[in-house]
Amino acid sequence: MILAAHQLQYMPGLRFLAKMRRSDLFVLLDDVQYERREFQNRNRIRVPAGPQYLTVPVLAKGRFDSQIRDIPVDNSRPWAADHLRSIRTNYSRAPYFKAHLPALEELYGARYERLGELALATINFLRDGFGIKTPMRPSSEFAVKSVSTARLVDICRAAGADEYLSGAGARDYLDEKLFSAAGIKVSWQKFEVKPYEQAFPGFTPDLSALDPLLNIGPSCADLL
Repeated sequence: MILAAHQLQYMPGLRFLAKMRRSDLFVLLDDVQYERREFQNRNRIRVPAGPQYLTVPVLAKGRFDSQIRDIPVDNSRPWAADHLRSIRTNYSRAPYFKAHLPALEELYGARYERLGELALATINFLRDGFGIKTPMRPSSEFAVKSVSTARLVDICRAAGADEYLSGAGARDYLDEKLFSAAGIKVSWQKFEVKPYEQAFPGFTPDLSALDPLLNIGPSCADLL
């Protein structure tokens, strides 16, 4: 069984979904430390001038040791209405915008108290749009106390996985020897962004997967 894992992300991109689709079990790392200026509470969409961040305000001051799932969303600010308005403004003419608008309105019409539940809602929205059926489990279910590579090895053991699929960016710090000692194979994701038709002239890679979903609809799965 191939297991892949990734930190919770808000409206994640194609690399995230590609890794999910290629695995037999996808583990959402929800009980790891929240990191500022990462993609845990933000991602990018396409606007006429290029990429633009949609950022969810969070109450992270003094909580930088907190787990991603526990970070409070700052609902004193109308972020949900702002994000939906930005999506409407920039994708209203996208071929598949109307098809997904009801689900987007439901997504942004709900109230989220914690970043974990919001990120999960956006992940579920996108995986449904891309037709991904890979089972998901949060890492907190495994109650693993180890850290770094040892944590991933222990999650693989607990899940009964004999292969771990890693993103290429982890080559600099993943200790493959720990996997080898546990009898678990490590494979590396090989993902290249394929250009597709966007709402504005030119092509901007590495956006939220919302962008291809609204622009090319069912064909978006071919990008994975």
